[in-house]
This record gives sequence, C-alpha cells and structure tokens, in this order.
Amino acid sequence: MPIRNMEISAKLVDIGALLEDAKIWAAAQSDPSLAAHLATYIDVYILGVLEESIELLFRERAYLAKDDCVANYIRIDIKGSFKNPKRHSIGEVLKKFNPDFSNAFYTKFAPNCSEIEALDSINTIKQNLAHMGAYDLKLSLQDVEDYFNRVIPIMEEIESILS
Repeated sequence: MPIRNMEISAKLVDIGALLEDAKIWAAAQSDPSLAAHLATYIDVYILGVLEESIELLFRERAYLAKDDCVANYIRIDIKGSFKNPKRHSIGEVLKKFNPDFSNAFYTKFAPNCSEIEALDSINTIKQNLAHMGAYDLKLSLQDVEDYFNRVIPIMEEIESILS
C-alpha cells in the first residue's frame, strides 16, 4: 500500500529522482569514489527523511484525538524517539499508543527480515560516516537504492497501523 501522506510521498519521490540523477552523474565521472560519496550523502538524506516521516506519522495519529493538549503532550513525548530509528524504538512508541500496534509491527517485521536489515544498514552507514569519516567509502548507489526500497514498507506499515 503506497504512503497516503502527501508530504512523505513527495519526499520519497524526491529521493527516487535523486538516486536516478546520481547514477547519471556518477556514470559521467572517471573517479569511482564520486559514486560512493553520492551514495553516502543520499543514505544520510534517506535516514533524515525516515526520522522526520516516522515522527510525522505519529504526530498525525495524536491529532486524531482532537484534543490539542493530548496531541501536544504526545508530540513532545515522541520528539527525538526516531533519531537513528531502529525496530525496537519504533515498536516501543507504537506500544505507548496500543500494545496491539507494537505486536502487529513486530509480527510484520522480524528482527532479521530484509526491511529491518536495510534500516539497520542505513543507520550503520550514517554512523560510520559520522564517527569514522569518509576515508573508506565503498557504498554503491545500487546498495542505497536497494536499502531505500526495502525501508519504504516499514513506513507504509506504520501509517497503516496508526490510521
């Protein structure tokens, strides 16, 4: 099921277009390290979009209560919960809303499933860049595109659970 949130959907389309542009740019260069740098940049961008989008989906759910005080409390409570999102952190916030939500998420996404492995890879790449620098970049644009395509179902499932 595609993402219904228009803001998130637009960001995902932008990432897809950026990946396509990056493949063209990288193919036009003689230095293969450019592709690795582009891939790493795009990975970090994808992670930022994931962090913001997951939080947005939870904020939207909070506003369904039609109680601004409750929605504001939830917005503040979850702020930052999805920095470097992991399966566990998503499940724990879902549990705060309803234990059935978290159970549904954990059932759909086992610890070593393809989608969670992609999410973990995106996080690891960003952490390696932040803490070890760019001296040994070997990431390919194809790898990043694969990770991106495999994490989209996570956002789709969160949106579905919360709606």
